[in-house]
Amino acid sequence: MYFLYNKRFVAIFMILLSLTDLAGQGEKLIPDSLLMVSDTTTAQKIVFYSKVSPDAIDATVSYKARLYKKNDLINKKVYLIGGGEVTYQNIYLSADSIVMDMDLGTIFASGRRDSTGNISGKATFREGQESYEVDQLEYNFRTSRALIRNVVTRQQEGFLHSSLTRKQEDGTLHFKASSFTTCDAEHPHFRLEMPKAKIYPDEKMVSGPAYLVVEDIPLPVIVPFFWFPVQKKFASGIIIPRYGQEQQRGYFLSEGGYYFAGTDHFDLKLTGNLYTNGTWMASAATRYNVRYKFSGNFSFNYASNISGHKGLPDFSKSKNYRIAWSHTQDPKSTPGSRLSANVNMSSSSYDRNNTYQPLDNVTTHRQSSVSYSKTWAGTPFNFQTSVNHSQNNANKTVSLNMPKAIFSMARIYPLKGRRSVGPAKWYQDLQLQYTAQLDNQVNTYDSLLFTSKAWANAKAGFKHEIPLSLQIRPFRNFTISPSLRYTGVLYPRKIEKIWVPDYFDPELNREVPKVIVDTLRGFAYGHAINPSISAGFNPQIFGYFTFTRPGSRVQQIRHVIKPSFSFSFIPNIKGLSSPMYREVQVDTLGSMSTYSVFENGIFGTPSLSQKNGNISISIVNILEAKVFEKNDTTGKPKKVQLIDNLGFSSSYNIFRDSVRWSPVAMSFRTTLLNQVGISAGGTFSLYEKNERGQETSRFLFQSSKKLAELRNLNASVDFDLGKLLGLGGGRKKNDDPDGTTTTGGDSDDPGGMMGAAPQATGGSSILGSPPVFDYDDYGYALVDLPWTMAVAYSFSYVSERDPKISQQVSLTGSLSIGTKTSISYVTGVDITRKDITMTRIGITRDLHCWEMSFNWVPTSYMKSWDFTIRIRSAMLSDLKYERRKDYRDNF
Repeated sequence: MYFLYNKRFVAIFMILLSLTDLAGQGEKLIPDSLLMVSDTTTAQKIVFYSKVSPDAIDATVSYKARLYKKNDLINKKVYLIGGGEVTYQNIYLSADSIVMDMDLGTIFASGRRDSTGNISGKATFREGQESYEVDQLEYNFRTSRALIRNVVTRQQEGFLHSSLTRKQEDGTLHFKASSFTTCDAEHPHFRLEMPKAKIYPDEKMVSGPAYLVVEDIPLPVIVPFFWFPVQKKFASGIIIPRYGQEQQRGYFLSEGGYYFAGTDHFDLKLTGNLYTNGTWMASAATRYNVRYKFSGNFSFNYASNISGHKGLPDFSKSKNYRIAWSHTQDPKSTPGSRLSANVNMSSSSYDRNNTYQPLDNVTTHRQSSVSYSKTWAGTPFNFQTSVNHSQNNANKTVSLNMPKAIFSMARIYPLKGRRSVGPAKWYQDLQLQYTAQLDNQVNTYDSLLFTSKAWANAKAGFKHEIPLSLQIRPFRNFTISPSLRYTGVLYPRKIEKIWVPDYFDPELNREVPKVIVDTLRGFAYGHAINPSISAGFNPQIFGYFTFTRPGSRVQQIRHVIKPSFSFSFIPNIKGLSSPMYREVQVDTLGSMSTYSVFENGIFGTPSLSQKNGNISISIVNILEAKVFEKNDTTGKPKKVQLIDNLGFSSSYNIFRDSVRWSPVAMSFRTTLLNQVGISAGGTFSLYEKNERGQETSRFLFQSSKKLAELRNLNASVDFDLGKLLGLGGGRKKNDDPDGTTTTGGDSDDPGGMMGAAPQATGGSSILGSPPVFDYDDYGYALVDLPWTMAVAYSFSYVSERDPKISQQVSLTGSLSIGTKTSISYVTGVDITRKDITMTRIGITRDLHCWEMSFNWVPTSYMKSWDFTIRIRSAMLSDLKYERRKDYRDNF
C-alpha cells in the first residue's frame, strides 16, 4: 500500500498509531514517520513522491526479516534480526542483524559472534557487480559512503583481505591493515601484507610497502610498492622481464617488452631477450579472432647468437629465425571456400640455441602449409592451391612449393543421361576425369633461403591429364576396364645435349671429349596418349567352424579369404606422343644414349607407349570369432577379431626378359585381448643373390630347395601395461568376495594406496598397502592403481651383404601419488646400440594456490634439469623461485 507524503496527514496518522500502541498492542508492527507499510509476510516498502530536503533518498527501500522486525517511530529506526534483507536501487544487503536510521539515511549490518569466536550470518553487500562479505558494515544511502570491517573482496584472480575499509562516493576503496592473495582458502596459505592500500574501481590497485607471508611466517621478501591493474577489459602495458644466468651466455633478461591490447579482434606482444655476452632475440606475436569468420595466431622470432669469446678460435656468431602461423576459418562463414595455415619453419640451429623444449631439439623435420580450396556447388569442379615448406635440420636442406595449384573435375559419366530410368547400358559406364597441376619448387639450404642463390635452381612446370575409362562387369566380382589416358606437360625450359669431341676443360687445362648440356629458355610442351586394358577378379571365400560342446563360450569361428587376381596390358603403338626423346653420342666409340628434353622436370616426361603386361596376385585372410560374455543372459554373442589382416601379394611381368616375379610382400595385423597391438610387414625374394648382394635370374628353389628368402622385416608390439593387467582406470571402490563394498584412502588419495586398504590375497601395492582385486573375463586382476605405462617394441631386419638388425623399446607413462603429485616419463632402450634413448622425467606437485615442478633429462646432449615453485595465478606469475641446469652448458 502506498501513501503520498504530506506533513499534516503524517502527523495525524502517527498520533493514531501511537495511541493504538499505548492501548497495549505489544510488538505489533506499525508504520513509522516514513510511511512504511507493516506486513509480517511480505517485504516492507518506502516510496517518496516529494522531497523534504535535497539529501533525502527518493527511491523504494524494501526490507524484511526472518525472525524479528521492529519499527521505532520515535527514533525513526528499523530493526531486522535473524536473516534481515534490504534492497535499495541496485544495492542489496543481507545480514544477521540490521539497523536502519531513516532520518540519517544510514544502515548498520553485522553478523553474530558465538562463544567460540566464529561469526555466523555475516553481512553480504552487493552493489552492481561488486559483492562483499564482511563482519560489520555502515553505509550511507545519501553519500554512498561506507565503513567496512573485516572484508574480503575479489579483484580479478585475487582476494583482498582488510580489517578496516572505507568506501568513498566515487567508489574508491581505502584499506587499512590489509593483505592480498590469490589463494581461495578461508585462511590463505600465503599473502602479501600491506599496511595501506587503495583501489580505483575498474582501473588499478596501489599500496605502500608489502612483504610476503607464507603459512603465517613472514619472509624477507619486501616490495617497496605494489601496483597492478584491475581492469575488466584488455589493456596495454609493460611486460616485466625475468632474469637468470647461464654458463655460456652469462646473465640475462628475457621475455620482457610491451603488450598492445589492440581491439576486440587482435592484440600484439613485443618481447626480447638480452644476454651479457652479446646474444639477443626479438619476438613479435599476435592473436586475432573475428567471431564466426576466422581466428589464428602469428609469431616471428629473430635472434643473434654469440658463443665463445671474441678474438679466440671458439668465437662464433649466427643469425636464427623462426616463423609460426596458425589460421583457422569457420566453415560456415564462406561455404565452398576455405583458407587454412599451419606454418612452423625456422633456421636449422634456432632450436639448439633459443628454446628450452627438449622435444623441439630432437625434432629434425618441420613442415608448413598455407592452403586455399574452392568448390562450386552443383558442379564436379574443385580448385586447391597451397604454399608448402619442408626442412631437414639434420642436413640443413629446405624444400618449398611456391605455389602449388590443382584444378580437377571429379568423375563424370558423359553418356549417362540425367533422366535415364532403369539399369544403365554398358556404354553408359564410360568415365571421364580431368586434372591440371601447377608447381614451382625451390630446393636449397637454409642459409641460402633468403638470397638470390636459392632461386637459381628453381623448377616450375604444368601438367594436365584426361583419363577416359570404361568398366565392364560380365559377371559378379569380375571387371574389365579399357582406358585411355592423355598426359601433357609444359615447362619454361628444355635441355639439349651435344657431343663435343674437342671440349676444353678449364679445370684440367686440356681438351677432353664431353657431352655438353645446353638449357634452352622458353615454353616447351609435350604430350603422350597411353591406351591400356586391365581386368580384375575379386571373390570372397568364407569358412566356418561351429562349436557344439555344451557350455562353450566360443560359438563359432569364421575365416574370410579375399583373393585378388588382376591383369594389365599396355600395347606398343607408335605415333601417340610428341618428339620428347632424342639421342646423343656419349663416348669416342660412337655409343648412343637416349635422353628426354624434359629431363629432371617436376612432373617428369610423359611415358612412351611401351609394351607391358603385368599379372598381380594377392590374398588377404581375416579370422573372427563369436564369443559369449561371461555370465551372459542376453543369448547374443559378441564378435571378436582374432586376425585383422594377414596378406600376401606379388606380381609377374610377362614381357620382361628375366626376374619376372616381384618380391612377395607380407603384412600382418592383430590385437590380442583387445589391448596388445601386433603388426608386421616384410618382403621375400624368390631369386638368389650373387656375391655383391644383387639378385640373379636363378630361383632359390633350384639350388637350395627353398621357396623364398626373407629380404627385410619390420615388426612392432605396443600396449598399455595398466590396461593389459586390468590395473588403473580410476576405480573408487571394489567389491569383496563376500559381497560387501569397501573403500580405501582419503580424499587426497582416491585409490586408497596411501592409507589402510582392505586386505586381499595376492599382490601388494607399490606404496606398501595391498590393493583390492577383482578379475575380468580372462582372469586378470582389476585394481585401482593410479599409473599408466605405454610400452612399444619395434624390430627391423634388412638382408644385405652384412644383415642389419635394429631393436628399440620405448616407455611412456605417468604415476599419480594421491591427487596432488604426478610423475610423467618418456624413456627407452636402443637394444642394438645398447644405449638409453631420449629420457625425460617430470614431477609436478599441486600445492593448492602454488605449484611445484621438476623436469630432468638425465641422458644425451640435452642433459639438463629445472626446478620451479610458483603461484598458480597469472596475476602473480613473477612471484616464483627457479633453478635450472641449462643443456647448453654441456657444449
